Order: sequence, then structure tokens, then C-alpha cells
Amino acid sequence: MRRDECLWHWDGYKSVRVNGNVFADLLQVAAVALSIERRRSSTPPRKLIASVRARGARCAARDEAGRAHLKRAIRFIDRCFPRGPNCFRRVLIEIALDAAAAQEPLHFGLQADGTPNSGHIWLASAPDGNGRYDAEFVA
Repeated sequence: MRRDECLWHWDGYKSVRVNGNVFADLLQVAAVALSIERRRSSTPPRKLIASVRARGARCAARDEAGRAHLKRAIRFIDRCFPRGPNCFRRVLIEIALDAAAAQEPLHFGLQADGTPNSGHIWLASAPDGNGRYDAEFVA
């Protein structure tokens, strides 16, 4: 194993070999997640999405492998919040840290029953919707 590589079990599912920027990703995600979580409760979604997209546009665009590592770090940090994981938080974090994600359409899916957790938010590159929602909006 090269010096800039390390074996970690941080994603909770399997061992992955990543380069030395895993800690940088985790720290960035944690910092951005806290900021976004504070703003989610006080800022209208349209304004929040616009400001997060502007921040993400200033970041470098990640390649497929870099984006997979970022998503893994986001899922890891997202699970640590007291109210549990949240798809809107995850998407906002990804948009804030990746220029490619900042340019993607954002999908909102809703089910007609309106019960808690009857909706979902995802980026166009993620096949999360799969037509299982009664209404879908794109921003």
C-alpha cells in the first residue's frame, strides 16, 4: 500500500481503498452540513438552493470516483444528525461541494398520501426516483 492510501471502514458497508483526501472530504462535508442544517430551518428552499448552487459553482468538478467518495462521506456525516438522515440535506451538501452537482437539475418527488417521509429529493444523475412518485417537480 502506498503512503497516500489507507484502508478504512468508514462507510459502514465494506472496506474501501481511498486516497489521502478522505479526511479532507469528511471535514468539508461536516462543516458544510452544519451550515446547511442551520440554514434549512430559517431560509426558504428556493433561496437556499440558489446560494448552495453558487457555492458549489466555485468548487472543482469531481470525476466519477471523486463523486462516489464524496457521496460516501455525505452519507456517513448525514447519519450522525440527531433526527437521522435527510435526503434534502444530502443533496444540498453534494451541490455545495461539487461544481458538476451544482449544475444538475434537482428532482422533488411526492406521494399523494402526504404521510411523513412520503417525498424524496435527488439530483438528476442519481436514479432515485424511478417513477414511484405521484408528483415530480424539477428545479
